[in-house]
Parts: sequence; structure tokens; C-alpha cells
Amino acid sequence: MSGPDAREGLVDQVREAAESRVDVVVVGLPGSGRTRLLGQVRDVVADVGFDVLRIDAVRGEGRPLESLALAGLLSGPAAPSALAAASDQLVQRVAARRTVLLVDDAERLDETSAAVLAAVRTRADVSVVATSRPPVPGTRVVDVAVGVGDTALLTVPPLAFEDVHRMTVELLPGGVDVDVVGRVFALSGGLPGIARTVVVAARRAGRVVPEGGRWVARQDLVTPALAVVVGRLQEGLDEAGREALHLLAALGPTELAAALQLVPWPVLVQLDDHGLLRFVETEGRLVVALFPPLLTDHLRNADRGARGRRAAEQISAAFGRSTDVAGGRRAVLGSPLRWSTSPESAAVLGRLLREQSRTNLLVRRHAWEREPTGRSTVMYLDALLGDGAPAETIEMVLAQSRELAQPSDAPLQALVLTWEATYRALVLRDAPAAVRLLAVARRAHPEQSAVFDATQEHLRLLGVDDSGAFPPPSDDGSDLVGRLDPASASSSSADAQVETVVALIGGEHLIAAGRMADAATALARLALPTTSPRRDGEALGPLARVCTGALDEGTSTAMRLFDEAQGGLDQAEIEPHGYTVALGLLLAGRLTDLREHLTIMFALNAPSPLRPQPRAGLLALGAFLSLAEHNLPAARSMTEQLEALDLRALPFPIARPGPAHAALALASGLPPEQAAAPAWRAVAGLVDEGWALAAVFDAALLVDLHVDPAVAARAAALAQDAQGSLLPLLGRYLEAAAAGSATALLQVADDLRAGGLLLHATLAHASAVRVLRRSGPPGDAVHEAARLTELVAGSGQELALLVPSAAPTADLTPRELEVARLVAAGLTNREAAERLVVSDRTIDNHLYRIYRKLGVTSREDLARLV
Repeated sequence: MSGPDAREGLVDQVREAAESRVDVVVVGLPGSGRTRLLGQVRDVVADVGFDVLRIDAVRGEGRPLESLALAGLLSGPAAPSALAAASDQLVQRVAARRTVLLVDDAERLDETSAAVLAAVRTRADVSVVATSRPPVPGTRVVDVAVGVGDTALLTVPPLAFEDVHRMTVELLPGGVDVDVVGRVFALSGGLPGIARTVVVAARRAGRVVPEGGRWVARQDLVTPALAVVVGRLQEGLDEAGREALHLLAALGPTELAAALQLVPWPVLVQLDDHGLLRFVETEGRLVVALFPPLLTDHLRNADRGARGRRAAEQISAAFGRSTDVAGGRRAVLGSPLRWSTSPESAAVLGRLLREQSRTNLLVRRHAWEREPTGRSTVMYLDALLGDGAPAETIEMVLAQSRELAQPSDAPLQALVLTWEATYRALVLRDAPAAVRLLAVARRAHPEQSAVFDATQEHLRLLGVDDSGAFPPPSDDGSDLVGRLDPASASSSSADAQVETVVALIGGEHLIAAGRMADAATALARLALPTTSPRRDGEALGPLARVCTGALDEGTSTAMRLFDEAQGGLDQAEIEPHGYTVALGLLLAGRLTDLREHLTIMFALNAPSPLRPQPRAGLLALGAFLSLAEHNLPAARSMTEQLEALDLRALPFPIARPGPAHAALALASGLPPEQAAAPAWRAVAGLVDEGWALAAVFDAALLVDLHVDPAVAARAAALAQDAQGSLLPLLGRYLEAAAAGSATALLQVADDLRAGGLLLHATLAHASAVRVLRRSGPPGDAVHEAARLTELVAGSGQELALLVPSAAPTADLTPRELEVARLVAAGLTNREAAERLVVSDRTIDNHLYRIYRKLGVTSREDLARLV
């Protein structure tokens, strides 16, 4: 996600270096945004008083000083022997004041121009800021140009996913499916120039098309038009390096041991020096992949000629002689140490997941063709769906499974029927067909009716089936819940797998109804058969722990399982565990960590089609963070996709579009009551049905926008009967918000903070400040605003995004704030008046109003607040 721009921090570092007369080399691949960054540096250093000269380096083979001449820095032609004369001219040009020389694409400088810059650097009060592609150090002309004084080396960071999202929305007006942005990010690795080119080329080639009000990808986004980008990335490589690119592209992300059988270390070092490799560490192994991933996809598609054939033959020969490494080349990874530490690693892993998806499809198809049992059918159907197979193929497999079904395989054939029902409801969006299928299945297999009832309950919990034809056997779901007891499971392996599905859905019901402690305890006891095609319980358990209020325990467990899912390339489990991690980070107020995690999640782009609720949750969390960052286009795009999923996702705390839709309506100018009314009506419906988890969480987000006292009070009453500490605490927050009591809000804010729920603690505290400003003593409002500001600043997690209006100085005018900051910095009234070119009396009047608004009586108090 976005947030404090890492590139803005880079610009500040460059400015500070220039002020200290330290040269800077900003290193980045072509397409990394080096030129745009240099433009930002120019504006910043000019604002602080530097003279700025910019040189756009060009390749002037045989024409020394060409870059300086084109920049207008030389008054006449200069020969190679005129280096001193060129230096004199440039020194005269910069003699008047401190100057910063900006050199773009410094690797293109000729040696004479580089020598002139070095000479000027020693003779004049100048700093050099150069951009260059890697390798640096290692590019001779760059080393010469900035090799005189102290030099800092800075690397251009990749864009966060949210920034790529923002760019994509600008290029594709209207809604953009997150899948499209995920693909763009995965190809570009977050390099903005490449991301932009991918989007423009894909749109021109018809690879992305508008459908249902938003842009979707129906084909691969790699087009022949990207050849120019790939060519620029290869500049500077020798023939061995170019050949290695084709070999590694054919291999895909692979273990280092396998890569070294084809590419020797010196060539790998060359590629790494040029920024075209990424090494991702796992337990005891390294995976090596080309970067950006576009290189792999483009070279694979382009390798139809002699170079591609040669690469294929080399790979075949190498691994034909070494079968152990050939097998290891596609081995499942161990639990990773660093998969999730950067968007670049996420892009590499996303590429590896797609490779693994194709491999799984081949393996599972072979297993199904060899022995078409119920289990192999479900596994094959999952692989087909995960690989994006057309509906016709899936229908064919389903038809064949019905023809080949054996009576002895009845329990697992029941799972095939539940898979089909879920597929029709969630993927084909045909809930009536799913309900009819389950009804037929009950009649054909009455002994398996429990799993069919549970499946329909699952669809009801997701909100895709509201027919009510087959509600759970009891209002509290006790018939399903009873199956959570491992002692009730059958001794048959097949029956145990069916019991597992029933038990897991019982756990979903418990969580949705607010019985999280019961769910967490029961799910922890449930032993999932190793052959079970459903592993949902592994994700439900940590989610239940988070929802009881055990944030640290639940989040850390989910993070461990998330890492294991990545290490095992288990695409179906990545988003379920990733959602729980994201939820825990949000509730704990760890917004910086949440942004980084969501960037990884969307960059991985690993949805599970039959488990859309984690994707809904991630979209809801992404929309929430985008709204906090005032990134309305991204928030709107994510909310539209969330609405398109059309899920209630009752066992998931934050996964419904109502609160985000209300916030967007408020931002568009609607009055708060009108903007939030539809979402509050939805909460009232959830309360009526007794779904405590969804009702309380949605209400706790809505009260920050507008309070419906009646519905909030009803949700609060429902929360008090819930298990654990989390929902009761949120219920007290709702009760205080409904009453409009600053005292109650402050008390519950402290209690929420003590419980580790920093998100809602901050929101409750900010609400109390607003109440005090409207109707409380001014001094109390100032005191609590200052305390909140101090608490927010101490978190180190950008909680200020949630409460920009809570700052003590929020009520000051721009001029009053300017005066307050000068006085807080220690200036006297007269000094402040001279700085602002006003009279002493004007400063006195400003300070009088500042003191009244802030409730302070001294400069010391003012300094503490400001």
C-alpha cells in the first residue's frame, strides 16, 4: 500500500547530502523512475536556495563533451584536448552561488565529460547528484564523475502495490480489477516505467478489456510491444550474460544449485551486478530468479528461434545427466525466511506460484486419469479452477465423475457433489442451481445429508444463498457444532474427511455467532486427516483466536502458517492465512506493517476461487487503508470489487462493503447521516439475525463516520453476550458512541488500548476529542488532543492517518499555525514579526487567539503542544 512515500524520503536524503556537499548516485534499473526522481530533487534543492544545472547524458561516441554541450553549459565546441577550457567554462557558470549538478543517465556520459565534472567538483562549491543504472560502483564514467569527494549511494525503491494500483486506475479510467493490478505488479516488480508500459501495451493489444463496469484481464499481459523495455534491461551485458538470461528464463525461478549447472558463477555475478537477478533465501537453500519477472515471461514467449532452441537443448542435456537436480529444480520449498520481506520477493514468488499451479494441474490430472476416485476428482477440479480452466473443461470432468462413481466411494463422492454445489454458487453465481443440486444429493445419498446441510449452511454464511429452504437443524447450529468433537468422527478415512467438512462449517457458524472461544477450542482439537481436500480449519483456528482478543497469539500463528503456505507453494492457503495476519495487524493499529503486508498479498495475487471470503476481507482492509491515506481512486476500485463479490462473509470480521461505501459517499459530499444510512440498515439486519461478529465490527467502523444511536446500542447489547474480550470491548465502544459521552469514550479508549486494540482505541479517543470540542471544557479538549497526539506518535505505526483532525493545532488558521511554530521554536515576538514581515502587535494578537484556542498560558505549554 502507499502511505509515506519511500521516494519522498529518498529525495530528502539527497537534499541533506547536497547541503553537506556530499555527492549522490541514485541507482535504479531502466523504468525504475530515476528521471522523475531527479525532477523532484531539482525542485526540492531549488526551494532551499541552490542553483541547479541539469545534464541529460547521451551516448556521444566519438564526440567528447556532447552531454555538456547539449545541456548548454559550453559556449563553443571543445576538442578532447580542451578539457581544461571546458572545466573553466563550467566553473565560471557555477561560481555565483552554491550549485547542484544533476546528471541523468550518468552511465551514458563520455569519459571527457565525466572528467570535466570531476574537475569542477574539486574547484567549485558544487555537489553532484547523478542517476545511473547498475552496476555502481563498476561503471567507469560514473566512478570518475563522482569519485572526487564523499559519495552516497542510494537505490530507487520499487513502488508499493497501492502506487501501482493508483497508476493503473489513471491509465484505465474506471474500476480496475485487483487481479489486473496484481499481474502488472508481478511483471514489473514495482518499477513504475515498466508497469506503465505493460498497462498501455496490454490495453492497446486488447489484453485488458472493460467488463461489468471495470477493467479485467482475459489474456496474459505480455505483448510483443514490451521488446523495447526488455532490450533496455539487457544493455551492457556481454554475450554470455544475454545467453544466461534466456537459460534462466526457460528455467523459471529455480534453486541455485540447478542454475549453476547451466550458468557459471561469473555470469550470475554479472547479471546480479546489473540488477537483473534476485536471490530469495529459504531454509538452507537459495532460489534465483530474473528480475523484473517480465524478463522471464517475455523471453520465454520470444524464444522461438535459434537462441531459444539452444537454451532448451542445454537444459535438456544438463538435467538429463543429473536427474537428482532436475527433480530438485521444482522441489517444494521449506518454510521461508524472507519470502515476504519485499515487494520484489513477492513478485518472484508470484511467478513461482503460477509455475507450480501448472505443475500441480499436470500431476493431479495424471492421478485422476489413473484412478478417478472422489478425492482425486476434487483435487483435480481444484487444480483446474486454480489454473483458470474454462467452465467447459470443469463441466466435462464433473460429468465423467458422475459416470465413473463407485458405490464404495460414496462418502468422497459426496465431497465431489459439495464441491460442485459450491462451484456453481460462488464461481458461476448460480445459487438456485447449487440448492437444487444439494436437494438431489440428499435424496440420492440420505446417509450423507449432514455434509449437504453443512454445505448449504456454508453458502448461507457467505450470503450467496438466502433461500431458507434448508436452514441448519437448530437455530444455534448445535447439530453442526456437535460434530466438532473428534470423538464423534467415524473410524473410516473417507467418513472422517466428510466429518471434517461438517465440523469446519460448524466452526464457521460459531465464529459468526460470536462464540469464538468455543470455536477456537474445538478447532484446536480437530485433527484434520492428511488426505483431506479441505484445510480450512488451519486458517479458521487463528482467526477465532484473534476474534477472542488474543491478537498476538492468533496473528503470530497465522503468520507462521502464512510463511509455510508460501514455502510450500500452497496457493489455496496463502490468502486465508494472509487475511488473518492483516486483520490482526489492523486491530493492533500496526498500519505501517499492514501496508507492507497488503502490498505482499496483492502482489502475490493468489486467490482461491472457492474460498472468496479472504479475498473479500483483503479488499475491505485495503479499501480501509486507502481511505485513511485519502487515496480515493484505489479505495473506490477495491470497494467496487468487494461489492461485485456480493458476499456477507459472516465469519469474517471485516469483509463487507458497507463501511467503505459509506466513507466514499461521505467523501463525495453526501451528509454523514445520508452517506451511512444504507450501511447502518445492513447492520440492523445482522443484529436481527443474531450475527454478532459482522454486526459489531461493521458498526465499530461506522461510528467513526456517523452514529445511529439506536442501531449502535442494539449491536452493543449483542456484543456483551459474545465470548472473549474483543467483541465486549467493541460493544462498550459502540455504547459510548451511541451515548455521545466523552467520559465513556475516554474510558473505553484506555481499556481498548490496554487490550492491544490500538485501532479502535485511537478511534474512540478521537471521537472523545470531537465531543469535547463540541460541548466540553476547552482545556479538556486540548489536553486529550495532546495526549492522543503523543500516544499516536509513540506507536511508530502511522496511526495519525486515522485522526488528522485530533492534532491540538487543528483549529488554528494557517497563519496562526505559522506563528505558533515560530514561537515554539524559541523566537521572540519581534523576531517572529520580522520573519513574517508584520508588526509586533499583529504577532501579539495572533498569540492571544492561539492561547485561547489551545487552552495554554505560556510559551512552554505552546512548545509542548506544537
